[in-house]
Amino acid sequence: MKKPGIGISSCLLGEKVRYDGGHKLSHYLKSTLGHIVQWIPVCPEVGCGLPVPREAMKLVGDPTYPRLVSVDRSADHTEKMHGWIMKELQKLEKEDLSGFIFKSRSPSSGLLNVRVYSTGDRSYRLGMGLFALAFTKRFRAIPVEDDERLHDPGIMDNFIERIFVFKKWKHILNRGKNRDNLLSFHEEHERLIASHSQKHLRKLEGLVIGSRQGPWERLYERYFILLMDALRLRTEEQGWVKIFNGGLND
Repeated sequence: MKKPGIGISSCLLGEKVRYDGGHKLSHYLKSTLGHIVQWIPVCPEVGCGLPVPREAMKLVGDPTYPRLVSVDRSADHTEKMHGWIMKELQKLEKEDLSGFIFKSRSPSSGLLNVRVYSTGDRSYRLGMGLFALAFTKRFRAIPVEDDERLHDPGIMDNFIERIFVFKKWKHILNRGKNRDNLLSFHEEHERLIASHSQKHLRKLEGLVIGSRQGPWERLYERYFILLMDALRLRTEEQGWVKIFNGGLND
């Protein structure tokens, strides 16, 4: 079985790419996931040409469209970062990605609770890092997580579950969009979906039952969005174990 490709902030794998020349190696992530995934490391700062070491940076302005500046605001790296992001997202489209783990609170890669400062630095609102923001807009279906949240065993279990379901879903798409393939996928994952939400299971069954003639593109999109909504709900069962036992052997 080919391992799912998981994007990850490079510093979490021990690469010395941080502003101070250091890293944020996560032994926990490497030991928990390293044997079942293929890492695809990404560092936005180094990728866009900034040196190591470098001055620390922060986000300022509107959290919806923040700017990336040095801590003393003497340098604005926003346009340079956006240029790299556009190229990197095109590159990642060609990768066999099944998920991404972002470095917490990073001005480039933070997925949650990144401080975006006002003009005078006296107050801030919470937003996302520039790369994380662009990534989640471009790849809305790909499972993503914050590295610190994954220290919660339940969240880790849920993330593993979602990346393997996503990998299986991509395999189904490659086989072609039709009712038989959708029905086969649904029957294989019916028990897993039920462990998260009976309500979502009934809605998904309704979509499958009604999928006589398509249009398949819209139907598959609706099904997968609803499926991911269901799998994000916490369950007491170790769903990802069922996925492994179900044999993702394609």
